[in-house]
Amino acid sequence: MTIELTHNLGNVHGTAAQTTVTLSWRERQRSRLAVILDDGEPAVILLSRSGPMQPGDLLSSDEGQLVKVQSTAEEILEVRAETGFVLIRLVYHLANRHAPAMLTHDAVYIEPDPILAELARHLGGIVTRVRRPFEPERGAYHGAHRHNHPHPGEIEDEDRTFGNIGEALSRAAHAR
Repeated sequence: MTIELTHNLGNVHGTAAQTTVTLSWRERQRSRLAVILDDGEPAVILLSRSGPMQPGDLLSSDEGQLVKVQSTAEEILEVRAETGFVLIRLVYHLANRHAPAMLTHDAVYIEPDPILAELARHLGGIVTRVRRPFEPERGAYHGAHRHNHPHPGEIEDEDRTFGNIGEALSRAAHAR
């Protein structure tokens, strides 16, 4: 039987989950997703569109099963620079292109993109492919407008009616 995870409880400290689900950054952006939990059980994530899942969030089923979200290591680009000024300049130009970026004190990490990699090299960046969890900066206004009501055209109970999330999402997309 497939577990339906319908609620994101957020990062609740001190609450133990029965299992985990390890997702990429792109997968954590989705509110509808078929997954295999880390213990091998099939599950479907059916969340309201209240924002992306974050590592540490607890997802719950209507029956009370708790699943903790974890980040998987994925291939990303590490961009370093010889000086702090060059790194700041690189971040400025990447931000100007609205590229999701993870920042550390000495590097910026972006999704693999040959055009952005070439831009970074052109501006003096040292670009290397690495494997690590990707946790880009959230927008300055994240959380400012969080809500849990459906918007027109969103799928709710329809997912359960169809029994096949892919088909339900396809039908909804083609109806628009």
